Amino acid sequence: MNYLKNDTITALSTAVGKSATAVIRLSGQNAFEIINKIFQTNSSTDKQVKYGYIINGCEKVDEVICTFFKSPHTYTGEDLIEISVHGNPIIIDKVLNLLYKTGARPAEGGEFTYRAFLNGKKDLAEAEAVCNLITSATAASAKAALNNIFGGFSSKIKTIKDNITNLIAFLEVNLDHPEEDIMFLSREEKLTRIDSHIQDVKNLLNSYKISKILQNGINVAIIGKPNTGKSSLLNAILGRNRAIVTAIAGTTTDTIEETIECKGIPFTIIDTAGIRDHINNSIELIGQERTKETITKADILLWIFDSSSKLDKNDIKIADYFKKSCTNIPIIAILNKSDLPANLYLTKNSFGITFQNIIHISAKTETGISDLLDKIVKIAGVSETQNNHLMINSRHYILLQNTLNALIKTKNVLKLKDADEIACFEAINAQNYLNEILGINIKQDILDAIFSNFCIGK
Repeated sequence: MNYLKNDTITALSTAVGKSATAVIRLSGQNAFEIINKIFQTNSSTDKQVKYGYIINGCEKVDEVICTFFKSPHTYTGEDLIEISVHGNPIIIDKVLNLLYKTGARPAEGGEFTYRAFLNGKKDLAEAEAVCNLITSATAASAKAALNNIFGGFSSKIKTIKDNITNLIAFLEVNLDHPEEDIMFLSREEKLTRIDSHIQDVKNLLNSYKISKILQNGINVAIIGKPNTGKSSLLNAILGRNRAIVTAIAGTTTDTIEETIECKGIPFTIIDTAGIRDHINNSIELIGQERTKETITKADILLWIFDSSSKLDKNDIKIADYFKKSCTNIPIIAILNKSDLPANLYLTKNSFGITFQNIIHISAKTETGISDLLDKIVKIAGVSETQNNHLMINSRHYILLQNTLNALIKTKNVLKLKDADEIACFEAINAQNYLNEILGINIKQDILDAIFSNFCIGK
């Protein structure tokens, strides 16, 4: 990133396009000087919010509101101004071009947040969460991102880091004074502390799965033999007729995908072609191959049965496929057509396959659909009543895994006699990995990679 601390930067901070108003940001040591050259106002000089006009010489370009923020109490830690203009792209471009002409330069993607990080307003984990918040697809993922922005994740990292620092201090005392009878902590006490730190890191690692679900959602594939109601189930979940439903077996010959939000989680629901023991044509063959491909990529499978009919060789073929593929994907057995007399009964271990749940529904009357969605959310492991989810990304996960490995090495070495020096080395490694999460002593190319994903204006 072309970051120059002495530059004053500017960019549109609201969405591109026509709107009632738009906000242009201006940040840097010359921000006030630049705006004063093109902003005409009668407001008192001590006012933070001022009404007036952006002018180009004698021409009034737009009627605006300027809000002034004095460093260091700003988002970036620098002098910062937010100009509220009319949201016409022509007006926006005129104001931006005036700012460029008067001494500001166009901000790069994420540069305002980048400056907030470099100026100590946010640590790196908090800064990353800003991008997560902007791209959040659901209320739950937005809440998790906000928890990070407010320091929820960082505070946990700092607590673990402080505890490791404390442990390192005790290890170094023994190294610095080997001949003196100083023993602040026994070996057993040190091991007990390390076990506690290991568990703290494991707890954060376990949160990564939920973070991925909140960010990316889950893929839920509807599978089964033809004419069991797969397409009807898709329509019932969506609340509209998305897939064609007929009494003719094999109507669906390709996958159909739709995304919905349920309990704060993005669900991608995938209707698939039915699997049966014989194939009538090449189109059906391709459809079944795509069904099998979809199964391998799914997070949860909904295996739908016609509860008004008995099992047949098509059901056995699907069961054999699962046994041969050795898939560990959670499977929910769905007994559809509960509005008709029942002729089928399953247990949680039918076919030698373990079902997570067995649910009775009627896709036709939409009975049981709400219960089904609740079961899917429960399997995903996300509770919409929880407000303490954190946004842990793949970078954090790798560094936490490295921290865990270093702490395990520290523990194993401490069990040996006269090995405090090596144990101290491993504990310092763990500390350094946590520092990298917070952005302490981090390499420039990593910062560039992180902030390059931000939109311009943030």
